Amino acid sequence: MTTLDPVFEKPSVEKIRLYLGTGCGKTTATFGLALRALSKGMNVTLVFFDKLEENSSEGKGLRILAQAAGTTFGRLTMHYTGVNRIGTGPKGSFRLYSSPNGILPEDKDAAREGLAYLKAGLERKDDLVIGDELLDVGRVGLIDFEEVKEMLPLRQDPTVLVFTGRRAPDWLMESASTISTTTQLRHHGRAIEGIDC
Repeated sequence: MTTLDPVFEKPSVEKIRLYLGTGCGKTTATFGLALRALSKGMNVTLVFFDKLEENSSEGKGLRILAQAAGTTFGRLTMHYTGVNRIGTGPKGSFRLYSSPNGILPEDKDAAREGLAYLKAGLERKDDLVIGDELLDVGRVGLIDFEEVKEMLPLRQDPTVLVFTGRRAPDWLMESASTISTTTQLRHHGRAIEGIDC
């Protein structure tokens, strides 16, 4: 997306945006981007790599937005891949991929399905294409980062491609036009439904 930067009075070209870090707010930031884009009539692809619709508090709201496309409101195409670690661990906690039986064969299949959804959004030339938690499922080996690298040439202006996760490989950091981080200085304890997840 090319806009005139009012501060520097020069073109600003956004291509790949990364939301990284150990703190809360990476996914929440992508929701803000999506809402802004949709409100301006832009088309958005949002792919969740780490949860299912039925156990995410935002699921109902996003479903309403996905059905609200109109002449002045953009189109939201949303997919949950089936890679589900929320509420599937001990006592309903997060299932950690590093734990015994942490990575299931169906998790890898679901992650590949998520990549296909991202590719479809890029091929449609949606304005905003988001892979939520793609970086973390790549980091633990559910997808091969080489597949992500091969997908990047599908991104054409004005599409902005957004990935979230704790950290990104160096080659992706070098390719990114915007990188933001969250740092957890304190956490209240267990995630609160409707606020944290």
